[in-house]
Amino acid sequence: MRIEQAQIRNFRPLRDVTIRFDDVTTFIGPNGTGKSAVLRALDWFFNGSKSGDLCEKDCSYGAVDQDIEVQVTFGQLTDADRAELGKYAPDGVTTFTAWKKRTCEGEEYLSANAKGLPAFAEIKGAANATDKKNAYNALRTANPGLGLPSATTGPLVDAAITEWESNNTDKLEDVSESLQTNFFGFYSAGKMSGLFDFVLVTADLRASEESQDAKSSIIGRILERTVDRSAADEEIGAIVEQSRLAQQKVYGDKFKQQLDQMAASLNAVVESYAPGRAIKVFPSDVELKAPRTTFNVSVVDGDTETVVERQGHGFQRTLLISALQLLAQSGSGESEGVICLAIEEPELFQHPIQAQAFAKVLRKLAEDPSQRIQVAYATHSPYFVDGSKFSQIRRMTRSSGEITDIEVGASTLGDVKKLLEGTVKPEKVDRQLAGTVSARLPVALFANRVVLVEGATEASVVCGIADRTSPGRLEKLGVSVVDVGGKSSIPLAHAILTSLGIPTYSMFDGDGGFEARAHANGKDDAEVESERKSHVAANRCVMSYFKLSPVDFPPETETASVTILEDRLEALLKQDWPNWSEACSKLEDELGITLAKNSAAYRTATLEAEGDPCPLLVRVIDKAIGASVSE
Repeated sequence: MRIEQAQIRNFRPLRDVTIRFDDVTTFIGPNGTGKSAVLRALDWFFNGSKSGDLCEKDCSYGAVDQDIEVQVTFGQLTDADRAELGKYAPDGVTTFTAWKKRTCEGEEYLSANAKGLPAFAEIKGAANATDKKNAYNALRTANPGLGLPSATTGPLVDAAITEWESNNTDKLEDVSESLQTNFFGFYSAGKMSGLFDFVLVTADLRASEESQDAKSSIIGRILERTVDRSAADEEIGAIVEQSRLAQQKVYGDKFKQQLDQMAASLNAVVESYAPGRAIKVFPSDVELKAPRTTFNVSVVDGDTETVVERQGHGFQRTLLISALQLLAQSGSGESEGVICLAIEEPELFQHPIQAQAFAKVLRKLAEDPSQRIQVAYATHSPYFVDGSKFSQIRRMTRSSGEITDIEVGASTLGDVKKLLEGTVKPEKVDRQLAGTVSARLPVALFANRVVLVEGATEASVVCGIADRTSPGRLEKLGVSVVDVGGKSSIPLAHAILTSLGIPTYSMFDGDGGFEARAHANGKDDAEVESERKSHVAANRCVMSYFKLSPVDFPPETETASVTILEDRLEALLKQDWPNWSEACSKLEDELGITLAKNSAAYRTATLEAEGDPCPLLVRVIDKAIGASVSE
């Protein structure tokens, strides 16, 4: 059983969103777009008692007259899931949906679709046994054709309904039935606990609390799954009983004679008032109860041992991550159980290398069927985003307009291949995903707007021109300039980004002057022809993708989505900004190097060159910034 889809209504910034879930689901987007709200809404659904009661302040934008609702659909049901769910997942049904609501009056209830006879709904929902019997008898009298047996008690009514529905499955329909509110979850040891458990690790979760041996802590749950406390119960019980008997013996040895003397003296007086009656004084039985075995966690560093809370934030987070991984692995030891790990900012307090390692471990756990683990996290770190797994990304943004809504951008490989249909062959898409794109897109996925260019030198020049106006000009506006490693990769990168809802502008070289350069570099006719074919194929491919009439070597072109340079960047700079070439020559003389395609030197030359930059490149930047500001 895994979460397949969640719909959240009227919860904090989430007015009404529907989100598809994968083995790994990555929530990205600016602050305030509801990434954490999704995880907390699910935590309320599964573990309401842990999350605390919701209140009117949790309603979206003050909509206190509307219910808060979280609806979750589960897929990949196993036989064990079906056995536990019973009528909620009969044979032939591939999903199970339940929803939890908080009404305007503050009441909370959990319900799910089950297969049943709608006419039984009133009987099942009766407030007491008398009402249940009356409703049942009324239905039985009004519909003799149903063949309902006589039932004189509430339990007999329930049994009669269950038997009738089991024998008449062809007459059943989807009907909503209430579930106990602790149906799911670790925290309340609900009906589904051990089959599907949702564990939320919040950004403010304290390692000192989670390392205590408590029922709801991470360490406590690991201990429950890995340590059999009952193994020592018998021996501890015997020790306690021996202690009790030893104390009773001490009391007898020390007090019996004194108490007997006191009782004799007292009875001498009592006898005179109440003949035939006597008083006995003796030590009370010692009541000893075997204590629950508990365990402590400390940190050992060389010869020093300290409590967890005295460690730095980084190590405490590392401990949480390690415990979380162990919890997931211990959970996979269950016969059918699935654990969903939901983590706010998994990169928090982590050294970059540790963050990368944690991201790999989470993904490996989730993608290994034998582990039975589902992962969802909200992150601001590119380490937890894999460009080749873009279909697992949920990009959350705020819509513009009078009514603010949260929009969830999502895509699939099928969506992207459809956008590239007739331009890039499906097998090439797969190769590019595994190579170039996966390494170059993670940062771009966090941007408000993206500019795609062929290589590192183009990116350096564009960023340098923007920084001449104001350092970090593009970054402040959330604009990312991405080097895709060649013009043939532009269509795939553009398709992925735009399908996720990221406005994207592109620029590439037409390479119209390649032949003269090739001959100048001493290439023979065969080499020139091979290079020609490569440029022609790439130019036609990219132009076709952008719905332009394909030509072998396009002229300088500007559209709302792409700019094409007639030749290459250096030729444009030499022609329209001669001071840039002078700055390059100056750097070469000062450093004693040749700048050819040196991106760092190109950036320096761009920043230091006198005069006005190329108007065409300035317009490319203006298009990116203008679109970003307008959003």
